[in-house]
Amino acid sequence: MELLGYAQPFVAHPGQTVAVKVSTTLAEFTAEVVRLDRAGQPARPQPASGRYPGRRQDLVSGSYLIAEPGAGAPGGGGGTIQLWFCPTLLSGPQCLMSGHGPDGGWELMTGADGRLAIVRRSASGAAAASLSAGPRLIAGQWYFAAVTWDDTGAVRLMAEPRRSRPSPADGATQDSLGGPFPGARVITAGAALAGGRPQRCFNGKIDTPRLFAGVLTVAQLTALAADAPAARIGSLRHEWLLGPEAAQPPHRVRDAGPGRCDATLVNLPTLGVTGRNWTPGTESFAAQPHEYRAAHFHEDDLSDAGWATDLSFEVPAGWPSGVYGIRLRAGEHEDTVPLIVTTARARGRRPAAAVLLPTFSYLAYANEHASWEHPIKSSAAEAAALPVTDRDRFMARHRLLSLYERHADGSGTCLSSWRRPVLNMRPGYHLPLVRGPHQFSADLELLHWLERREVAVDVITDDDLHRRGAAALAPYRVILTGSHPEYTSTQMLDGLEGYLDSGGRLMYLGGNGFYWVTTAPEDDPYVIEVRRGLAGTRVWESPPGECYQAMTGERGGLWRLRGRPPQALTGVGFTAQGFDVSLPYRVEAGAADGRAAFILAGLDADAPLGGGGSVLGGPAGFEIDRADAALGTPPGAVLVASARGFSDGYQGAVEDITTADSRQGGTVSELVRSDVVFFETPAGGAVFATGSIAWCGALEAGGEETPVGRITGNVLSRFLDETPFDHAAGQPATGAG
Repeated sequence: MELLGYAQPFVAHPGQTVAVKVSTTLAEFTAEVVRLDRAGQPARPQPASGRYPGRRQDLVSGSYLIAEPGAGAPGGGGGTIQLWFCPTLLSGPQCLMSGHGPDGGWELMTGADGRLAIVRRSASGAAAASLSAGPRLIAGQWYFAAVTWDDTGAVRLMAEPRRSRPSPADGATQDSLGGPFPGARVITAGAALAGGRPQRCFNGKIDTPRLFAGVLTVAQLTALAADAPAARIGSLRHEWLLGPEAAQPPHRVRDAGPGRCDATLVNLPTLGVTGRNWTPGTESFAAQPHEYRAAHFHEDDLSDAGWATDLSFEVPAGWPSGVYGIRLRAGEHEDTVPLIVTTARARGRRPAAAVLLPTFSYLAYANEHASWEHPIKSSAAEAAALPVTDRDRFMARHRLLSLYERHADGSGTCLSSWRRPVLNMRPGYHLPLVRGPHQFSADLELLHWLERREVAVDVITDDDLHRRGAAALAPYRVILTGSHPEYTSTQMLDGLEGYLDSGGRLMYLGGNGFYWVTTAPEDDPYVIEVRRGLAGTRVWESPPGECYQAMTGERGGLWRLRGRPPQALTGVGFTAQGFDVSLPYRVEAGAADGRAAFILAGLDADAPLGGGGSVLGGPAGFEIDRADAALGTPPGAVLVASARGFSDGYQGAVEDITTADSRQGGTVSELVRSDVVFFETPAGGAVFATGSIAWCGALEAGGEETPVGRITGNVLSRFLDETPFDHAAGQPATGAG
């Protein structure tokens, strides 16, 4: 990629400053801001037009801990390093812990020979001497490690697997590293630093790294290996407790030692993970906090690219809410960095409707490439024919991970951040798996349809809903969702339910919505966390003991398994996915003559509701939802239309399968269908739900509005009408008691 960028923040309010970070191999680039929801028209006023000098900015991955004890760190007079570690990918030298000072440093690492090693480094960073000890390391095994040194330069290195009767002396090697041990002013764990960049990044867990001012005896080390409190050993200086509390910004790791030098986590290793003393059967760090004092570091963690700002501007007060793009050009290359301007905090008169863009879901899918690297296709030929672009390959080659990827060590990616380029969030982006728009690019099709219909809407986001709850929705009579609002926080569900309880009208225009439990830090709008749990349609699952969100302590996984199935909110919930073709809908018997007649006004109820679409050729497809009274679909809900007859390329959701019976495909399973439902709420509001990701891509086809577009227009017109809906009309008749 010769030109790419990202913006901070990605969601902004009028008056807020936006910083744009750009990397290009060309000498200069130009910038202007356009309205992506208004056919690329230049924004007025224009805040960023001009030429800017170009420079290359690199993507440098790898998570680590850093502390700066300065003169308080043990130095040449003698000291001890001690920690536990569990490697998850053994591939060359990897740093467990290091110290740097003006005269050089030291590095405790997994060595090239597959054993633990201690290396003394010169002031230039070159290896001056090294020493190895212990057995050959095995991935997935916890180890106790310690290094002691005295004022003569004599070093003892100890390594042994964690076991019930520790004896560190068995795995000890003693020698000299050719001189006094260098003093360290900066301490790292999980990676060494060179020129401010992480080097030799560790893949695995590190538990409670410590520094002692004195040379501990074998007896003292044996006590530590048996989990004796470090404070009782004596001479403890620093003890960094890698608990889940560091999941909140500024991601500080508490130093429980008398040195009191808290550390910072860079690039967000995974927290809330089981440590060296985890007891099988313990499910949450809330139950046994001392069993979760580890962090899982990865060589491909990247929560902050750290690029310098190349241009910045203040969002003009007069800008209406909407989706903008910072269009960058350098030579023949172009990149359009999205910027959503929201008026969720504004006062005064507003439109009656708002589009709720699913920014949490955008972030969950940010830079996703698992779907084409490991596609779910019926044949190798189909997989090879996927339209993968250079942009897709860049995301994969640079290990820009979404929540659908696994780390290099095979563990699932559970954190995603906006502080980096997100290259699949671009106008016109097509997901190779479905050969059509997805997430952001699909939701632009909804906004373009609204523009052509001349419907005035505000644009708000998941970020607004997460932080302000129902207050973010309250100014609007109607809320329209995007095409795939899959990732939802407790605050968001509470906000939507509160909005409906007060009479709001919700148009759920997507599929597989409100599915995964999602959390975000209280003071950081750039990061989300998802634990997959042990159920649901998923590309990886959480290890035992790691199903709880580090940020909040709540259980992750499916909202359905937390007692909040999507059907209870919108009437429909995820039921199947497939990637071959989208189908038309058929109107259900009686729907055109009853309470839902307004939805089908002007349409032939006997004809298929299709007309084409940009996502697999129709309105019902990709990921689809069904109504289900057992999961919370209201008893008075009207089943307006359904799409049935999917191929066996559509397989039922795994959470519905209790016994494998080879009857889960679209040709045989009653559950594989897409339902369109409508129901009124007690406060005079209503819900309309489409149950398909492909719906927003089928509002128009060939420049003409489709039956799906007309249905959506009919619903929107009625929902904008102030006349309350009659909830009683939809309630089943009750007999005499």
